[in-house]
Amino acid sequence: MKPQSVSLHPESIRHLAKGHPWIIKDNFTEKFRAKDRFLVAQGKRNEEFLLIGDTAHPKVKARLWKVNPGKDFSFLEDLKERLEESFSKRKELYVSHERENIYLCFGEADLVPGLFLLLLKDGLVIQSYARYWKKYQKELTPLIKSLANDHQYTVNWIAWQERDDSKETPLNPIWGKMPQELEVNEFGVNYKVKLNQGYDLGLYSDMSSIRSDLDYDWNGKSVLNLYAYTGAWSLYPLKKGASQVTSVDLSDKYIQWLEENVALNNLSENHKSITSDTLQALQNLKKQDESFDFILCDPPSFSSDGKKTTTSLKAYRKLIPLFYDLLEPKGLALCFINTHSITRKKYEETMREYCQDSGLKIIKKIKLQGDCPLLDYFPEGDYLKGLLLQKES
Repeated sequence: MKPQSVSLHPESIRHLAKGHPWIIKDNFTEKFRAKDRFLVAQGKRNEEFLLIGDTAHPKVKARLWKVNPGKDFSFLEDLKERLEESFSKRKELYVSHERENIYLCFGEADLVPGLFLLLLKDGLVIQSYARYWKKYQKELTPLIKSLANDHQYTVNWIAWQERDDSKETPLNPIWGKMPQELEVNEFGVNYKVKLNQGYDLGLYSDMSSIRSDLDYDWNGKSVLNLYAYTGAWSLYPLKKGASQVTSVDLSDKYIQWLEENVALNNLSENHKSITSDTLQALQNLKKQDESFDFILCDPPSFSSDGKKTTTSLKAYRKLIPLFYDLLEPKGLALCFINTHSITRKKYEETMREYCQDSGLKIIKKIKLQGDCPLLDYFPEGDYLKGLLLQKES
């Protein structure tokens, strides 16, 4: 298919030349035609930027595929080569770390923009953040099956999931028999993954490498896990010898799911669940003179107190002083924010400001890693930002 020539905003050209993979909605993209799958734009140095058009997406209207593609360029052959390389990179990581959940392709970071391939035990979930991948579903299925077989990944079923900003969709089985739920082992911990629950699967695998690579001795430690979801940051410390873990979440659904996971691993004796708003739970724990060696805090992008919605970054203003009150001397708090709309610089500056008068200090920065790499000059890909705080005395 011959690409359609298009004009781009000069700033878009500049960013493409530096390696940014997105063309965002503007006055220039309004002229893109929905029927044009491939677009080509000229750079300032006469280079050609081959783009995949995605006019149906609410924000990202095209994504960079290749610079100077040449006359013999074949998109499907190029796609196969990129997925081949992506699968190969994960092989050593997958085997050595004993994980049954791993991203075999992580979108833009693997130069396959908008396409994420998540291996879950014996199945694979294709997560599409770009509308155009739906057009290649028939080609992707046999290609993924072949590559998985070549690299000795077991794939008995494949499901599809649309994950752009405008809607949340359940998994749609497209090959094989997808189970309703399954148990996935990550570093010796078993998790219930529920494939029939809609958008949520019950395990965020982009956190997996961060958990395993965190240099901390959990043995004998008391841990508080806030916004606990289904309990990955509760179960991992328990498995590593934590003496007590307290999990807090506002959702009855997720607390119940978490307790199913705790029971699945026979770790109930040293675990306590609290169904509560996080701020209220912290205040209650303070009144009870509770203390912890380690606090984990991974709030959703927006958290609700029942009356208003507060961004997770602003929530830390009230949370951090309570962390200080609840931490043992030299205790640690691992704090995350999960959004690409706030830059890492903004997050770190704001958290440093919040810590100034609290007696906590930032001692380490945490980024995506392992099977979830980062792409240079693509700050939107650095969506998961973590900071390790320590109580000074």
